Amino acid sequence: MPEFFKDFYEIFGAGGFLMWPIAILALWLYYSAFEILFRVVIWNGICSKSSSFNLAYSNFFRGESPEGREGIAGVKERFARLRMAMLSGVNRRLSCLKALCAVSPLLGLLGTVSGMSQSISSASGDYAGVAEGVSKALVTTQAGLVVAIPAWILAIFAGAQVHRLLVNLSRRESEILRKVES
Repeated sequence: MPEFFKDFYEIFGAGGFLMWPIAILALWLYYSAFEILFRVVIWNGICSKSSSFNLAYSNFFRGESPEGREGIAGVKERFARLRMAMLSGVNRRLSCLKALCAVSPLLGLLGTVSGMSQSISSASGDYAGVAEGVSKALVTTQAGLVVAIPAWILAIFAGAQVHRLLVNLSRRESEILRKVES
């Protein structure tokens, strides 16, 4: 295992100073993605079971049953508040996650430009400088893509889970509205 860390340190160092922003961005991206997924998957689990949903619903609305006393309009208003409480921060964080996924390859591209300019400036016979610049360019490009591609996949999966949560909430709302109407 120490060999892995040694190799990692060498590659990280070969990428230059832009590896630090890419690494920080990677930590932020993956923390955000897993936080969103964890939250939404738990909510989906609660919404998929009637007993756990009814308990969570009554806790959220301080002891009221899902059917309430206000009729159809009251149920719709409560579900609108429930959706807003559950998804207001999630949608904002998901949008931020997708935007940051687009930034990572751009940081890699900036490293590419930096490395290639270093190669061009030392192209007057210093082949070691040219090789170092090309290496820096390739490492930062690869790092930007390695960070962005899995994070983008997580963002798409999180978006699908948010959609699934909305479907589960709509299904619960329809069930309760049918009870209230009858």
